[in-house]
Amino acid sequence: MPPPANERGLTLLLDEYFAAGDDRFLETLRQITSIKALAAFADRWKKDPRPWARQQILAYLHQPLNCPGHQPIVKRLFKQAEEMKDDELMAEFMVAFDLLVRRVMTVQSRWDRSSRTVIQDDVLIAPRNTLINQLARNSVNPVTGGTILIPERASRVRPNSRLFSYRTRYYLRRRVWRYFRRAGFQRPTEYPKLIARALKLYHDDDLAKGENILDSWALMNACFRGHEALEFTPREVRVKEGRSLSELSPAPRFPAAWRAPESAPILFSLISDAQSRVVRVWAMGVLRREHTNWLPSPEDLLRLLDHQDSEIQQFGAAQLASFPGLEKMPVTFWLRLLKVRDATILQSICDALQKHVSVARLDLAQCLELACSKPAPVARLGLQFLKQRTINSAEERNALAKLADAKCPIMGKDIGTWALGILGAKEFYQADQVVRFFDSLLEEVRLAAWEWLVGAKAVGGNGAEKSADQKSAGYDDPVLWSRLIETPFDDLRLRLVDHLETRAKLPGSAAGQLNTLWCAVLLGVHRGGRQKAKAVRQIGEAMERDPASVGTLLPVLTVAVRSVRLPEARAGLAAVVSAVEARPELAAAVKRYLPELELSSVEAAR
Repeated sequence: MPPPANERGLTLLLDEYFAAGDDRFLETLRQITSIKALAAFADRWKKDPRPWARQQILAYLHQPLNCPGHQPIVKRLFKQAEEMKDDELMAEFMVAFDLLVRRVMTVQSRWDRSSRTVIQDDVLIAPRNTLINQLARNSVNPVTGGTILIPERASRVRPNSRLFSYRTRYYLRRRVWRYFRRAGFQRPTEYPKLIARALKLYHDDDLAKGENILDSWALMNACFRGHEALEFTPREVRVKEGRSLSELSPAPRFPAAWRAPESAPILFSLISDAQSRVVRVWAMGVLRREHTNWLPSPEDLLRLLDHQDSEIQQFGAAQLASFPGLEKMPVTFWLRLLKVRDATILQSICDALQKHVSVARLDLAQCLELACSKPAPVARLGLQFLKQRTINSAEERNALAKLADAKCPIMGKDIGTWALGILGAKEFYQADQVVRFFDSLLEEVRLAAWEWLVGAKAVGGNGAEKSADQKSAGYDDPVLWSRLIETPFDDLRLRLVDHLETRAKLPGSAAGQLNTLWCAVLLGVHRGGRQKAKAVRQIGEAMERDPASVGTLLPVLTVAVRSVRLPEARAGLAAVVSAVEARPELAAAVKRYLPELELSSVEAAR
């Protein structure tokens, strides 16, 4: 029977895309189900010498084998790869065939004659002998980068469609493993590299459950063939009675090949590059057992410590602890190690660095870079190194101002306090250096700067005036205070308002600067609190001292009077009344801005 008209059209499109090297070739191929048409095309595809044609074979095998009628494509490509001893393609087929069998755990009931009861057993069974309806591993061609669209019929298969029977699937798994088993006998020195190429292709999703691991027949043969808890049959791998998968430990086929010194780098590549945790853990076990004296290179060590898998990071930390000649490693090597992502591993690296590297080997710029890092262990180590240095020259003090750019919130206050202890000393004080800490993006650094400026007691609410000996170098500096009044940070504005309770006037504050500060605090609509009431009272007092400022301050005070927050409204009303009582000439301005406010008693007094 000839193929349907739409399939004939797809076949024509397939030939056109194949000849032109078009990336739409693969998605079109997956929509064709005519066995006769696919058989004829498979013979052309497997013999095409173009690199693009080979890339498409790899991309095809990266997708699940779930397209009806594709038996000729799979079989002929497989036989061609086996005949040509194409190790790369055979590795792809090994994974693809292992995924064809996926049993499911179910409960079966059986009658026990001796106890005359029904017993429920957990058993693994193969689902119906139909097409496996797997989702695509990804929708992007892993070779060309183009998008692969899975057609509708591949995701909604017909009930009776199938790619291979289970008997054929078992046979294909055995046959692809036979290729690698023969390689282990005929090419023992090459075997670890050949099988490692296949092991890297398994994903965590492929081995998510214990039954998935058992169904990966070639994987189990390669990694656990010699384990005493397993029983291998031509169709499946079983766990022996009374044993469990939790007992699994590395028991590879051809152990002598894995003991060879040349296999250590291959095992390391599995640890760092394998996409499945099962494979990574297996490779770590073999490497620990068979290559106790092997050490990674500095580059390899960095890959272990910066791996996304925490088990690999811990393995790398153990390798670092036993790494010889750490005291002779260049500082650049340590700085690269400190860029790993995991905070737990960073602490181990920092401990090793502190143990093996003296502060004299790091220059000031490197210490500052560490202190300004975001991870807390690195920032803490950088501050410790800085404390061990002696800061003498003006250039070094100028470099310390970089600490205002610290990024670690946990260490921000300690870093700011230490830096200002040097830069804020009266003999070295420069406003341009100190003000950078008030402009820091970290609130903790700004808090340290404020405590240096006014003292911790003032921050805590003690209103006692500081003595001359207790005052910081910037306490009476008009340049510094004029810069602080213009701060964009809300936390500093609130502290400035608090500080105005103890000082009638800030050094260097021009007539309009305090007005700007009060306005910014009072108009903070997302915040209430005592600072607003203080700002309202200070605005009223400022109008009493300088009636000319009423045009600027009274509109802001009006906002407080009309606030929906009763404490702010009461404070604003009290400030207006106090100002008018002290300066009766302000009554006309108050009437203009607050017409609803009756000032009869004030006018009678006038």
